[in-house]
Amino acid sequence: MKIKYKKKYIILSVLLVIAFVIVFSFLSGDKSYEGRTSKAELGTVRKTLEETGTVFSKRVNTFYSDMSRRVETLNVSVGDKVKKGDTILVYENNYDLEIERANKQIEAITASYNESIKGADFQEISNVKLNISTIETNLSFARSNLEKIETLYENNAVSQVEYDEAKNNVAVLENQLQEANNNYSLLIQGVSSNVKKQYEAQIDEVMIQIKILEKNIEQSSIKAEFDGTITELNVHQGSMTQTGVPVVEVQDDSNLGMYVEVLAEDAMEIIKGMPFNVMENDEVKKKLSISRIYPKAQTKISDLGVEQKRVRIEADLDDNTYKLGSEVDAEIVLQEKKDVLLVDKDAVYEKENKKYVTVVNGKEQSETEITTGLEDDNNVEVLSGLSEKDVVLIEY
Repeated sequence: MKIKYKKKYIILSVLLVIAFVIVFSFLSGDKSYEGRTSKAELGTVRKTLEETGTVFSKRVNTFYSDMSRRVETLNVSVGDKVKKGDTILVYENNYDLEIERANKQIEAITASYNESIKGADFQEISNVKLNISTIETNLSFARSNLEKIETLYENNAVSQVEYDEAKNNVAVLENQLQEANNNYSLLIQGVSSNVKKQYEAQIDEVMIQIKILEKNIEQSSIKAEFDGTITELNVHQGSMTQTGVPVVEVQDDSNLGMYVEVLAEDAMEIIKGMPFNVMENDEVKKKLSISRIYPKAQTKISDLGVEQKRVRIEADLDDNTYKLGSEVDAEIVLQEKKDVLLVDKDAVYEKENKKYVTVVNGKEQSETEITTGLEDDNNVEVLSGLSEKDVVLIEY
């Protein structure tokens, strides 16, 4: 019996020794904190916004019909490439016949004038008058086109060559108009003022009709205003258009940008020129910069059905790597600091509106108040309270 009790005491003593060794090893030495501590080190911290970026064209033409009209000729399909000036579609019309009839009226007025005033070459006068009217129409269109090109040029949407070409076209037409007016003044010398005014009024009336018809002809077809791709088409040949519904959309797929929509409160921190990065697998794939910030927030509904105020932020793309409408992960860098003291974010905790970490020094632990700055998903900038290489407790 004594031997049995002696064995029990021996076993109990061994178990107590083992337990003591485990507790002692847990409470002493740096190795006891392995995997649960981190060192304060110098590094880079960034404050960023992460959103979904969408690729868009900076030049888009969407054509609408102001009335229900039949499409007589359709020359494109969705996805087709078009060149500037290409006719996309033509509406059914009879304007050519009406212009021909108006020209016949001018011929009749000319004949009457020549009969009334012998010797006066009214045909030549009429031709010059018509030429002046044509030049005036072309000049008006050229000036209007120059205004559009100038706006696009200021927004870097067209080249210097296109802008200079538009200015030169206006100058040429202005010179042509001056020359035509001079010729007209020479031709009408000697013609009776009253007779001239009577017949000129009749011709002016017909020419106004012709201008209206020519404008209607322009509106009876849709032409591409720049090289691009047909991205939307809501008609087919022989069909009728619907008022207020887009007929065709053309986008310039060689002039692209990327946009994100950020919360209005976040947009207050964003300024033009900030880094706008395209991300892939948490790495920067392409570096861009913010080129436009929309001045007005729009109401959007989130994926969770929450109503939010968001602001559109854009960056220009310098190549055609991405397709229209494609989506990517995007990152806006609001602030970035390099070579600053950082500590693991999980080591920082808060008490009574103050930030603390637990500093480990050998077997000792001490709660230390710190002042923090920027933080990202992994690290927090330490402004005061820690030194480089200080060891802090992460799990406690």
